Amino acid sequence: MKSYVLALALGMLLAAFYAVQNSGMVIVKFLMWQWSLHQGIWEVLVFAAGAVLMWITSFAAHIESRNKYRNDIKELKKRIADLEEEKRSLLDALQRGSASLTKETSSETEFVANEGTEFEK
Repeated sequence: MKSYVLALALGMLLAAFYAVQNSGMVIVKFLMWQWSLHQGIWEVLVFAAGAVLMWITSFAAHIESRNKYRNDIKELKKRIADLEEEKRSLLDALQRGSASLTKETSSETEFVANEGTEFEK
């Protein structure tokens, strides 16, 4: 931030020197208005107006890109939540399938182990 302020101060100082050295009067006509200003002051004002317009444009572009990134983040968070839910349901289904497979395997093991022996009823 210090370098930005330093550059701004240097630019203002150079603009002031320029305005002092170009002290001739200039008549400026715009639409139906007419002004008589010193050439240096007029050019510094035009430069400042251009800087302000560029700042407003860049600020609007910054807000637009920030909103785009926020929407992207929101969509990605929703996708992550959906994938987490899908993962959770798949793990639950896998655990249920593993539990039923374990029950089937244990009953088959009991049948094979009890083969050839007689049971009393």
